[in-house]
Amino acid sequence: MTTVTASPGVGSRTTVADPGLPAGRVNVADRVLQKTAERAAADIIGVDAKNVRVEIVSARDTAVVRVTTPFPVPRLDDTAAVGAATPVLEAARTAQTALRSRLTHLFGRDVSRVDLTISGASVPQRKRVL
Repeated sequence: MTTVTASPGVGSRTTVADPGLPAGRVNVADRVLQKTAERAAADIIGVDAKNVRVEIVSARDTAVVRVTTPFPVPRLDDTAAVGAATPVLEAARTAQTALRSRLTHLFGRDVSRVDLTISGASVPQRKRVL
């Protein structure tokens, strides 16, 4: 019988693995889960990972993830892009659902909720033509 235990805090959980697996422990540091969540959120939302802050609260076999990030919006002087853009609230809900699904898969445990706080707007940089 193998016992798999993550580090205290966010990754706290113990499971018993199949009898055919080697004996030992797997420890996943809280920082690894936090960085994984930051990168996944940045990828799904479409912002730079250095602007994303993540807090993970764990309870038994589930986790709640709180994400604070700027949200991408088109430049306001680009009327075609503004007209074609998805409303921010709708895009945020879609991002929450996608992030919850991806983190549940990556963490190997249920992520019961993703709280998304939009801290500002991120607009694409103008590209210079030489």
